[in-house]
Amino acid sequence: MKKLLIILILFVAVPHIYLGQLDPRLADDYFKITNYLEAIPLYKRLLKVDPKNEKYLFNLGMCYLNTEIDKAKAIYYFEKSLKLKKFDKETYYFLAKAYTHRYEYSKSIDALKEYKKNPGKYEAEINAEIFGYELAQNLYDNPIPATFENLGENINSEYPDYFPFVSKDEKILVFTTRRKEGKGKKEFDGYYPSDIFMTKFNGFNFSPAKPIKSLNTSFDDQCVSLSDDGEHMFIYYDNIENAGDIYESEKTGATYARKKKIKDGVNTPAVETAASLSPDGKTLFFASNKKGGKGGLDLYMTRQLPNGEWAESQPIPSLNTAKNEDFPYLSPDGKTLYFASNGYPGLGGYDVYMSEWNEKTNKWKSPKNLGYPLNTSYDDRVIMFSDDHKHAYLTAVRPGGYGDRDIYRVTLEKVEKKPALFVLSLKDAISNNKIKNGLIIIFDKNDEIIGEYKANPNSGTFTVILDPGVYSVEIESTGYKLATETLKVSEFDSDKGMNMKSFSLSK
Repeated sequence: MKKLLIILILFVAVPHIYLGQLDPRLADDYFKITNYLEAIPLYKRLLKVDPKNEKYLFNLGMCYLNTEIDKAKAIYYFEKSLKLKKFDKETYYFLAKAYTHRYEYSKSIDALKEYKKNPGKYEAEINAEIFGYELAQNLYDNPIPATFENLGENINSEYPDYFPFVSKDEKILVFTTRRKEGKGKKEFDGYYPSDIFMTKFNGFNFSPAKPIKSLNTSFDDQCVSLSDDGEHMFIYYDNIENAGDIYESEKTGATYARKKKIKDGVNTPAVETAASLSPDGKTLFFASNKKGGKGGLDLYMTRQLPNGEWAESQPIPSLNTAKNEDFPYLSPDGKTLYFASNGYPGLGGYDVYMSEWNEKTNKWKSPKNLGYPLNTSYDDRVIMFSDDHKHAYLTAVRPGGYGDRDIYRVTLEKVEKKPALFVLSLKDAISNNKIKNGLIIIFDKNDEIIGEYKANPNSGTFTVILDPGVYSVEIESTGYKLATETLKVSEFDSDKGMNMKSFSLSK
C-alpha cells in the first residue's frame, strides 16, 4: 500500500502530459488505490477526448458504484459500455447492482440473465442475486410508513457522516465523520480519517456537533456503540500497529475519558469491528473475522466472569452467514438483537436485521429485514431507536442532503404519539397575583384551532393535552389586554407527567 501511495504522490506532484492530454495512468492509479473521488473527474476528462473507450467507461461506472455520491450514475456508463463491440464481461453483473440504486430490480434481474449467457468470476452468485432482487422488490413495494428529517448543518457536512448512536432519552447523539476538521491528513481513498463527534438534543434542536478530542487521533476512530444511558461507549480504533481493535470509554462530566483497550477475551490479531453491552452489562456482543467463523465478519457473544474479565467468546451460528455480520446491538428488553449483514437477501449491500430470542430453543430466531426505507440500496449498518420506538436514527443518502452520507432522524408513523399534559395559569404582570378567570385558544402551526379552554372556576388553571410541536396561544381575560404567546411542547415533555406554565397579562 505504501508503494502505491508513493506512486500517487509523484503523479500528483508532477502532472503528466500524454500526447497533449491528461495521462490516463494518473486516473488508473487513483482507481487502483480506491481513490474514486479523484478518479471520477479524470476519467470524465479522458472520455471527452475518447468517448468510446471501454476501459474509461467501465472504470467510471465502478467509481460511482463505489462512492456515496450517486451510485445510480454508474448506469449511464455501464449501458454506454455495453453498446461497444467489446466490453468487460463483468459489466452486466455490475449494471445489475447499479439498477438497484434506482430500485429497478426487474432490470437488475434482466441484466443478470444476460450475464449468465457469458458469465465471469461471479457466476456462482447469479441465482442467489436473482432471488435477492425478487425479495428486494417486495420490500420496496411495501414500504414502512416513516418520515425522514435531515439533522441539518449543525450535524451533517459535505463529508461522510455516519454510525449515529443515541442515548435512549435522545439527549446525547454520538456519530462518526470523515470531515476535514479532524486531526488527520487526507488518506489514500480521498477522505480524511474518521473522528468521533457529539451533539445534544433539547427536544427541539440539536446543538452544533463538536469533536470529542479525548477520543480522536490522527488515525481512524469510530464510535461503534453507546449504552442506553449514554455513559459507556465502544470505539473502533485502527492504526499502523493494530489492524482494528475495540476500545471503551466512560463519560466523565460533559465529555468522555480517554479510550482504553477492552479487557482480554474480545480483541484478537484479526479485526474486531464493533461491540455492544447487554443492558445488564453482563453480556458482550461483537463482530470479528477471526479464524473459525463461517465467512467474513461473524457475530460473537461472551459473558463476564466473576473476576470482571470476559469468558471465551462463542459464535452465534443461527445468525452468521458465509459473508459478513456486523454491529450487533441488544434491545433494552434483552430479547431482540439488531445487526447488519450482507449475507442475507436484502435491498442493497448491507441491510439491518432483527432477531428475537427463542426461550424454548435457547437460540436466536431467523432474522427479519427491517424493510424499506429504513434499509436502502446503499450499505445500511446502524439504526438506533428511541426509548418509545417512535424515532430512529440512521445514515442515508437522500435527495437534498449535504453531499455524502447524512444522519437522519426518522419518525415511525405507526407508533402512537405520546402527548404531554400541561397545566396553564394566568397572572397579573404587575402584582404577580393569580388571575382566576379567562379563556385561551390554542392554534397549531397552520393556524388551525386545536381547542378553546376556560379556566377551572376553583383553581383558575387550564388543563391541556398536546402533541409535541409549537403552538400559538391567544389569551382573553376580563380587564386585561388580549395577549398572544408561544407554547413549545418538546418530545421530552410527555415524560414529565405534569408540565406547569404561566402567562402574564397586562391591563
